[in-house]
Amino acid sequence: MDNQKNAASRITLRLRDTLSTQRPDNTLIAWRGDLPLTLSDFRHRVTSLIQQLQSLPEKRWAICFNDSYLFSAALIALIYSNKTPVVPGHLRQAQLQEQQQQGAFDALLTDLPLQIACPTIQISTAASEKNSPDSNLPDWPTQAEIILFTSGSTGQPKAVSKPVRLLEEESEILARYCAKQLTNTQVAATVSHQHLYGLTFRILLPLALGLPFNAQAIEYHEQLQPLTATPLTLVASPAYLKRLDCSLLPLNCSMVFSAGGPLNQEEALRVQQCLGVLPVEIYGTSETGIIAHRTQRHAEQPWQAFDGIDIGQLQDDTIQVTSPLFEDDSGSTIYDIIRIDDHGFHLLGRKDKIIKIEEKRLSLTGVEQRLLSLNEISDVAIIPLTQGSRTILAAIIVLTEAGEQYYQQGEIVLTRHLRQQLREWLEPVALPKRWRIVKTIPLNTQGKRAYSELQELFL
Repeated sequence: MDNQKNAASRITLRLRDTLSTQRPDNTLIAWRGDLPLTLSDFRHRVTSLIQQLQSLPEKRWAICFNDSYLFSAALIALIYSNKTPVVPGHLRQAQLQEQQQQGAFDALLTDLPLQIACPTIQISTAASEKNSPDSNLPDWPTQAEIILFTSGSTGQPKAVSKPVRLLEEESEILARYCAKQLTNTQVAATVSHQHLYGLTFRILLPLALGLPFNAQAIEYHEQLQPLTATPLTLVASPAYLKRLDCSLLPLNCSMVFSAGGPLNQEEALRVQQCLGVLPVEIYGTSETGIIAHRTQRHAEQPWQAFDGIDIGQLQDDTIQVTSPLFEDDSGSTIYDIIRIDDHGFHLLGRKDKIIKIEEKRLSLTGVEQRLLSLNEISDVAIIPLTQGSRTILAAIIVLTEAGEQYYQQGEIVLTRHLRQQLREWLEPVALPKRWRIVKTIPLNTQGKRAYSELQELFL
């Protein structure tokens, strides 16, 4: 009886109900430019993919897409086929090849010209012909899960398993918080679905609430101008919101979400000026899912935990999270330092070597390991620097003999050569912007790196 009551009280669709024949065929799932993408087409894409996938033995399939509509069809088809969707946090060929060689996935679904040494299904945005009627769907697996990757403390991408039922529960918690504001809106996003924030807010929440979403990512504020008359929910990053052009025509935004790093109040008020609403900032991690939210109506606005999520403080002042959205110790290993008061909590910084720059979660250890793999470098330390209002990475390097030979041509020649090699592996935001060449990395009296001395190298 309780289970029936809980099911009846849900306000979101389960993923398995997205393709329900009780929903009209002309239901708008997404749009791509001027092209509406309806439930009829979505069903056909999913069932056609299921027919392909069921005949193949590979179990774990990486899904790497620019197009969110095709990504969604691939995700649901894999689950129905009793396969495991693997969502890398990037679309970089060299790193994907390395992950495949390390056993992260067996095969690939993509709309990109990726050349990975594994079975690959290439999907196009071109409309597919319906040569046969849609087949019946297989049973939905009760233990379905999705694997995502996030920056690990060792510098290697860390696999995070997310049961689909917990992702659905996350959409339910979000819907209870903001479904009224989202009703009758369409969802546009500036962030990638290859990360949990984009996956949750750009795809899973719209599917759960029956809201159409943009198949293409928004890169520039100008791209939103055709939507000025459309009731809109915008899923954005702090970096994007800081670049808004308030001289453009105002949008009809019901909600603006931001995640990946905090905005200051001046930035939040500027979003309100440009888009008409204060942004709802989301705090969470790939391991825990959503944790808290805030809307900066005044300075020092505290964060509020979502319903059902409890916040505590460990002895080292780091946050402890108790939540129905994970089933391990993730809530005790976040390393964000907080202060709790009667109105919520405040984020004060981090204790580990994972940082966020322009909504990207970066492992300083991972960047260091990439530099150490180069023939020209024998030791390295990576530190974050504040440059104006931006955070950048700086590299302190010790050269090998090969590096010294390059250095004889000049420091600019050397650092250009190093950056060129790193571009194959690192996103632009992870590339060091400033460099210092030293004989040895300075250590303190405990034999650990003297970060104050490292920072002084750039004064």
